[in-house]
Formats: sequence, structure tokens, C-alpha cells
Amino acid sequence: MSAFIKPVKTKSELKQFIKLPYRLYSDDPLWIPPLISQEKAQFNPEKNPSYRYCDTEFFLAWRDGRPVGRIAVIINRRYLEKLGKNCGRFGWFECEDNRETANALFSAAENWLTENGMTEISGPMGFTDNDMTGFLVEGFDELPTIAGSYNPPWHNDLVTSRGYEKEVDYVEYKITVPETLPEKVERLTALIKKRSTVKVFNEKTTKALSENWGHQIFDVLNESYKELYGTTLLDEKEINYYIKAYLGQVDPEFIKLAIDGDRLVGFIIAMPNLSKAFQKARGRLFPFGFIHILRAMKKSKILDFYLAGIRPAYQGKGVDALMTYEIGKSVFKRKMEFAESNHELEDNKKIQAMWKLYEKRLHRRVRVYHCTLGT
Repeated sequence: MSAFIKPVKTKSELKQFIKLPYRLYSDDPLWIPPLISQEKAQFNPEKNPSYRYCDTEFFLAWRDGRPVGRIAVIINRRYLEKLGKNCGRFGWFECEDNRETANALFSAAENWLTENGMTEISGPMGFTDNDMTGFLVEGFDELPTIAGSYNPPWHNDLVTSRGYEKEVDYVEYKITVPETLPEKVERLTALIKKRSTVKVFNEKTTKALSENWGHQIFDVLNESYKELYGTTLLDEKEINYYIKAYLGQVDPEFIKLAIDGDRLVGFIIAMPNLSKAFQKARGRLFPFGFIHILRAMKKSKILDFYLAGIRPAYQGKGVDALMTYEIGKSVFKRKMEFAESNHELEDNKKIQAMWKLYEKRLHRRVRVYHCTLGT
């Protein structure tokens, strides 16, 4: 029996859209369930400020009375202005290993975009670059981070058989924590400190971090990321949203701030790895999920890097080395063994330079696909 496609119109259907992967991947040891509360907030126009400039539609594929696939389709009007062409995006794609079902989902998404004036499609992408991006194409045998993409290998077969081709790749490195900081790192850091007026530190509390530096962190993010693929500038409402949603839940010891005088010129946001804790939580903080997460925040032997930014005027002046040196000191203090870089554009040599003095391996690759509509 063929699957039929239906747009999501009710709260009940949205709930099924959100919960579909929890059923599809219930027995997959490498899938990390996101928190259901965060998923609901993400798809709530009253809570997610991205809806102010994104037009969206969600589709479910049904068979025998239950969903077997899903896809979101998005027109980010801000990104269209930056891009200069009518390129929509698909995201949150999940599907059984069935080409007919996948083709029906992609057909619905492509038709919706064409009807709304788009001539191209890219994905997987979310509302913005802060959402889940790309299909995993290498590294199917290793547990991802909670911010990392995960999908079964057949997703790539389904999208390429549809005629989609690579647009960009993101790479992820696993860095081995050395027994001591490399001598080159010590020498380089000492030299930079002598020549630079930049100082690196971290706040002691999340309250101080959010109140004193939250807006400056996202100002630096906007300034340093504005030319990168897939990015759009965050406005005041979005900045407030992300400060409230994320900066209050981090360990401030792993948020390194680089200042010149009283001006923030760079930052690194990292967190202890929570992958196994999220698996144990099974999508819920209560009644016991938060216990697993709090324990991992203190006990994890892996550090996940999430974001790093340096104002353009300070790039190439050693600010990255100063920040990674201070992160290294915190890693040694916690007796961590590895670090995860998370997504980095494969041609972003500036960010990859942060790891050049450490033992590392490229262990995961994530791909965004592209297709011209109507071909």
C-alpha cells in the first residue's frame, strides 16, 4: 500500500510530526532523542522568533493509519535577500527506507516551493543556521553530539536518487586531549600574551554570563558569521530568545570570553558531552531526565564545542590560540579525554586552525544537498 501525503494542520498532527523519529529510531543505539519540550517550542510560532520571516509548511506521509515519514519546507525571506536567488529549503526529513515514500514527500515539498515562487531547493536545513543542518554521510558508527546530525545511511540514497547533489559539506573532528599541553602551545600562548592587549576569562555564573555578555556574544556571532554559508543576522528578539534558551543552561567554566578593554572581541562556547544523558532521558526532563543531564555536566569525559566567533579585525592575531589555551586548562582540570568540534564548513580553515597543534581525526561528515526545481 502506497503512503499518502498530508500537510500538518492540527495540534495532534504536529505532535505526530514531532514524535515520528522517536518511533522510527527507538531501537537505534546511535540516535539521540531531542527534548520534546524544546521540539515543541521550536515549532511554536508564538515562541520561535524565526517564524516572523520564515514561511513554512509541514508534511506527513501516512500508511495504515500511522505516519511513516515527514518533511518540513521553509522559505527564509532574510536568507533569500542575502542569497539573491529564490532558493527554498527542506528540513526535519525522516523516512522509512522506502523510495516511493521519500519521493512523495519530496514531491510535496518541491511543489509547495514552486507554487510560492522558488526555483531551487537546498537541505536539510532548518529555519536558520542554528537549527539542525545536513545529512550524515560519513561516521555512521560513532555516537553524535546532541547538536550533531544523525540519520540512517539510506537517507542519502533517497535524496540522491531524487537528483539532489552536494552543495556543501560540514566536517567534525574528534580531538584527543594530551597528557599535558604541547610545548608549542605553551610557547605560542606566551608570545601572543606579550604582544596582545586581549585577555581571556570566564564568568563564574550563568546569570553573570547572560546579563554581562549575552548580547555582546551574539553581536560577535553576527559580525564573524555574516559571510558564511547558510547564515543570517540575528535581530534583538532572536538574540533575547537564544540567551534565554541556551546561555542559562551552560557550564560557564567552558564559555571563554576574549576582551580588549571592556569590549568582547571573541568567544568559545563549549559544554560537557550530554549524548548518553539525552539517550537516558528519552526526550523528557522529568521525572528523571534532568538527573542524567546534571550528572553528565559534572562527569563527562568529552567536551563538545558549539560556537566560536572572533571579530574580523581580531582574526589572525592569536585570539583563537588564547581561548583554546584557556579551554585546555579547564579540560585538564576536569580530567577530560576528548573534545568534539561539531559542525565546521570543510573549507573554513580559520576555525579548523584552532586544532592544528592537537592530535585529531576527521570522524564525521555532514552534507547539504541542492536541486533545481522543475528539472
